Amino acid sequence: MAGKRLRRASVVLGAAAALAFSTTTGAWAWTASNWGGAEGKLSQQWVDESYNEINFTDCADVYGRKSTDIALWQQIDWGSDTKHDTSTFTNCFNGNGYKSTATESGLPYDSYYFEIDKIGSGCMSCALIVTKVEVDTTLAD
Repeated sequence: MAGKRLRRASVVLGAAAALAFSTTTGAWAWTASNWGGAEGKLSQQWVDESYNEINFTDCADVYGRKSTDIALWQQIDWGSDTKHDTSTFTNCFNGNGYKSTATESGLPYDSYYFEIDKIGSGCMSCALIVTKVEVDTTLAD
């Protein structure tokens, strides 16, 4: 009898956990606050198919640069990673609440990440600071 209750409790807890996960994941592959670094800094990876959108809100550079190039990479398990696109973000440097966005579609199912490719016209000692980074994998929103 106790085994039956334990199994039932496990099923209920498992279903509740699955429901909580399915209702909170949404379209965001990942988000970060106060993210940044120097040229060459890599983001966290995410798994994607077909579409992704990278959003930077409120950008700054310690030396006052007003742009950054962000490169989208596909992680290849047994070979060299593939660079898909490089986008120049400028709008997020215009002040509080301003956002820059890069989108890419037609991507194969795989793991992706982005890299700070260049800050300004190129500055190895510069550091990009982004108040909010969001990676969205759903075109529908």
